[in-house]
Amino acid sequence: MSNGDPTKRRQVAPIAVSVIIPAYQAAGFVRSAINSALAQTRKDIEVIVVDDGSSDGTWDKIVACADHDPRVVPLRQPCWAGPSSARNAGILRAQGKWLALLDADDLYSPLRLEHLVAAAEALDADLLADNLLQVDFVTGAQLGNRFRDAVMSADDPVSLIEALRRDMPGPGVLTEMFGFFQPLIRRDFLLAHGISYAEDVLVGEDFLLYFECIARGGRFHLTRAAHYVQRLRSGSHSACREAMLYLSVANRRMLRIAAQLPAPEAVALLRRRQRQIDIDCFALLLERAEVGAALKHAHCGSPARLLRHARAVAGAMRRRFRARVPTVPSAADPAAKKGEPAALTQA
Repeated sequence: MSNGDPTKRRQVAPIAVSVIIPAYQAAGFVRSAINSALAQTRKDIEVIVVDDGSSDGTWDKIVACADHDPRVVPLRQPCWAGPSSARNAGILRAQGKWLALLDADDLYSPLRLEHLVAAAEALDADLLADNLLQVDFVTGAQLGNRFRDAVMSADDPVSLIEALRRDMPGPGVLTEMFGFFQPLIRRDFLLAHGISYAEDVLVGEDFLLYFECIARGGRFHLTRAAHYVQRLRSGSHSACREAMLYLSVANRRMLRIAAQLPAPEAVALLRRRQRQIDIDCFALLLERAEVGAALKHAHCGSPARLLRHARAVAGAMRRRFRARVPTVPSAADPAAKKGEPAALTQA
């Protein structure tokens, strides 16, 4: 990893919060994220921006921001290593008492760090998350808060069981997924317990870290305020079906952590979560004709599970068949009239 000259102009005054922004191919929007962090009403901060091997001019944008404000600390990774690696690199360089993550395509409201630090100190929290104000990335139109007020109580820390119940994959639960939080984190807590982001997990790494923090005794509080602006756009890793393969890896690691605790209910929930994730992994790998890999995700211990796997096999075969068979040109199809090749049916 190489640093630009602006990193030499570090602050002398104590730093309360280290904002960490991992950035990859973010030249079109990283400046907005950096400026939203610099615009905080709380000024005793540093903004560590990690360019994860971008090739689109992201590094130049970061350095330009550092030239205008010495609180910006630019770091550069020689090649893409993933968001977890970039975050870990930022954490290693951080000097603040608190860590605050910010995705390069998102924003902070000006009061965010002032509000979160005050609340975290009052609650003696190790992690504190606010709600997410969702906006359209292109238009900026507000789409409402991601989480319901009823589930954002800060009175008691979130238990391991509650966190798991709120991050169970399946229909109708995406708006409550615990892993979408972007909490303020006490840096000394991570260092004392040797906790870091899993660099080989591209999806689900956030929840894996939060789970480990709570499992190690971390006090994770919530607040109803919504000072994190989540800008929604297409193309995120979590929107892909392949995300399930990473979620499976992350969940197995959580199972190993829970197995070391007196937490049988957590182990039971994680096993149920694993089955739900693996049925999707099983179907995806069958579609790819990776039978051996698919069988590693098979759970066939009951007739009901056998039926689910049979349905997954049938669905995978149908999708493979549709993807390979071209549609029949119609006389009403302009492409057919022009002699152009017929389009393939999308899976």
